Amino acid sequence: MNNLRYSIPGSLAIWTFVLMSNFAFAQIDFRTDLAGEHEVPPIFSESYGSALVTGNNDNLKYQINVTSLDKITGALLHKGDSTENGQILVSLLNSTEPSGVIDGNLIEGTINSSSILLPLANLTTNILAVPASANLTNATAATVGNLTNATAATVGNLTNATAATVGNLTNATAATVGNFTNATASANPPSKLEALIDLMGQNMTYINILTSDFPQGELRGTLRSTNSTG
Repeated sequence: MNNLRYSIPGSLAIWTFVLMSNFAFAQIDFRTDLAGEHEVPPIFSESYGSALVTGNNDNLKYQINVTSLDKITGALLHKGDSTENGQILVSLLNSTEPSGVIDGNLIEGTINSSSILLPLANLTTNILAVPASANLTNATAATVGNLTNATAATVGNLTNATAATVGNLTNATAATVGNFTNATASANPPSKLEALIDLMGQNMTYINILTSDFPQGELRGTLRSTNSTG
């Protein structure tokens, strides 16, 4: 009986550790179908493909497959929505000589923070929308929480907010934040990879396959979470 009494708390502790570990290293899964009609502007291609990106906040693995695609010169991960041609985030494949016909696996590899070409400040799409009337005097990073896209109505009076509540204020400017006298940035900024994953979660990244026939891109697709219902 005593052994049972002590084994239950021990088991709970083990399961708690396992669950917390899974939460801390939650699996990230994004995929997309690649087609010429997704290019901006759309083009006609008889080929098509798919891409899968999986991993966690430490590193991401990618795999790209294509069907009967010829003269491939590059594969790029871009920042941007489905209507725009955005900045290059990661060069996934860069060939000096066009390939022959590829039917199957094109490229696979790993993305980490050092792979990302843009600086951290360029990896966010969200800028604070807090009017100048919002009072953030003496606010210090870590007590305001996440103010991304916050409005005056939701922020209210933050005078003398204390450490640990500002959250993500990346790219905040005097115009968007208003009065932010003596603000500090004690909160740890996200890594470039974490910022990239955030962009992916907003459907703000796409993969573009370049060929000699279409040097601006022949196959393209926006990465979306496999858990997304949209």
